[in-house]
Amino acid sequence: MNALSIVNKVVTLVSYNMHKTRLNAVTACVKSLLNGSAATVTSIGRGINTKAFEKHRIKRADRLLSNPHLLSETPLIYASICQLFCGNTTRPVISIDWSDLDDRKAHFLLRAAISLKGRPITLYQEVHCNKTKEKPATHKAFLKTLQAILPSYCRPIIVTDAGYKSPWFREVRALGWDIVGRIRKPHLYSLDRGNTWQCIRNLYAKATCRPKRFDNSQIVRSNPFTCTLVLFKQKSKGRHASNPDGTRKASKRSKVHAQGAKDPWLLATSLAPHRSLSKQVVAIYRQRMQIEEGFRDMKSTKFGLGYEQNKSVKKQRLIILILLTTLASLVAILLGMVLVSSNRHRRFQANTETRSVLSFHYLGLRAVACRIRFTMRQWKAALKWYSSIVDVAWAEGT
Repeated sequence: MNALSIVNKVVTLVSYNMHKTRLNAVTACVKSLLNGSAATVTSIGRGINTKAFEKHRIKRADRLLSNPHLLSETPLIYASICQLFCGNTTRPVISIDWSDLDDRKAHFLLRAAISLKGRPITLYQEVHCNKTKEKPATHKAFLKTLQAILPSYCRPIIVTDAGYKSPWFREVRALGWDIVGRIRKPHLYSLDRGNTWQCIRNLYAKATCRPKRFDNSQIVRSNPFTCTLVLFKQKSKGRHASNPDGTRKASKRSKVHAQGAKDPWLLATSLAPHRSLSKQVVAIYRQRMQIEEGFRDMKSTKFGLGYEQNKSVKKQRLIILILLTTLASLVAILLGMVLVSSNRHRRFQANTETRSVLSFHYLGLRAVACRIRFTMRQWKAALKWYSSIVDVAWAEGT
């Protein structure tokens, strides 16, 4: 079995009711992305491997991006992905975040991705404009849709950054799910059931590299939300943003980001208290960065699928284009897992034999480029390994 043969299996698996002609077009475009084409209509079209002239291949990709039937089938494809990759776990760790889709800041992506040991797998995402970006109604509808497509027995742990406030926490808790989210200034907190309130800055001085837990805490004085707070400060890694000549950046924006990076983590969670809860919450929140890496895998021309070159402005076309990048990333991650589980990933890294330094996504792209072949036994072993690393994401720190 060669690396590209998995594309047919995966695309067919998540879109089993799709018309055959449309399915073939989707598969051809996904293969084009995996072979190195950027996520633009012309680049995808030129990369389609058929005997047709490039003109007709580009038109084929263009018609697919404007296909109303594929647009209507998009939610069903995401539902199939959820059933496949969340079907064997009751407590998946799901990160949710926004990302800009263009420099004009006209369209934005709201994504939910399940955390693994390496790269995340996108479960569901929506494209929004400025009118609906970061609105409570948008968040509520997104959570309702996510609940509908996840298996009924799933009780995910939703991980978000400091951009999500207490109304978001309440929406998540109303679904019976748990939250792990960061809180930043100027929030107020109470440790004595609302008798005294202080700025969270007062807690920062107590932060150490050993997590501290504050049970039965409350945040938001006007409408108290009860949760467990975990305070943690990482050891400084000595990183500094530099100019091209090697000097440190000294702009106002750079200094603001530098100060924000120095702030300790104050994490709010609804998970039930137990002996190792503090370590578990910190370990779960560390995985939030995976969704940022997933955005880079989609956008970056150097490291990913080159979406940053795309100039489309119609929302409907963007939805389908992002679906294609999601399917390509899914295949790349699965191929990367096959390489790692069969211990063939080290042939792609030159600097060490003791640890893995390349992501599943990048390894998958290299597997396609090198036309790696693998057996059905290796493929099944990788899927079995997937289940174990999903469970590790939840159990880590316990």
